[in-house]
Amino acid sequence: MKPKVVIVAGGLATRMRPVTEDMPKCMLDINGKPLVQHQMEFFRKNGFYNFIFCIMHLGEKVESFFRDGSDFGVKIEYSHEDRLLGTAGAVKLVEGIAGDTCIVFYGDNLTSMNFDSLLEFHRSRESDFTVVSQQIPKGKITSSLLTLGDTGKITLFIEKPEESEFETSNARYYNRGIYVMNKNIFSLIPKNAKYDFGHDLIPDLVKRGLNVYAYVTDEFFHEFGRPEKYGKFLAEFRNKRVL
Repeated sequence: MKPKVVIVAGGLATRMRPVTEDMPKCMLDINGKPLVQHQMEFFRKNGFYNFIFCIMHLGEKVESFFRDGSDFGVKIEYSHEDRLLGTAGAVKLVEGIAGDTCIVFYGDNLTSMNFDSLLEFHRSRESDFTVVSQQIPKGKITSSLLTLGDTGKITLFIEKPEESEFETSNARYYNRGIYVMNKNIFSLIPKNAKYDFGHDLIPDLVKRGLNVYAYVTDEFFHEFGRPEKYGKFLAEFRNKRVL
């Protein structure tokens, strides 16, 4: 059986205001469907049927729309934050229902990547935690910075790096915000504390010497961070029911 997909969708989405003034970002309308519905349909098409939504801000709109998922051919469970706990802190709450391995996916992203290949990579490396990554184009500044060993093991992970840290001839990669996570990692996330994957958890895992690998891919990926990105995407994919 394929693992559950944990969708992190509880943030305030302040960068997307006023678009997200009265809706969570994962519910942004894309050609008549919520953003996250498009992604769930892609997962379902590829054999992933079990989802956990981590919700807080306007989370009732997510739950009232999708309910238990049966109308969409999937099964959905919900985890409710009573206050913002960060991305990893939110996922910590699903420790008891996530299974031995889970995929962690942010609800404001869209991708058509091959998740079966990602899971096979995770298994073949005996990885504890796998980060979907992409090589940084020369001259580009990104919000995260990774360096890798020969087998893809992450040797350095920096969230919000300084510009000077990009000045090297070595290959550099950045975090796409999609993870495969084994059950043992939950014990390293503090309970009821604000804790993020990029800022806190991943650097700690690397420092501890755990098997933390980067799955490098340049497959389609889109993150809806700001209103102008949303508008540009709508123009590019206008009237397409299946993205």
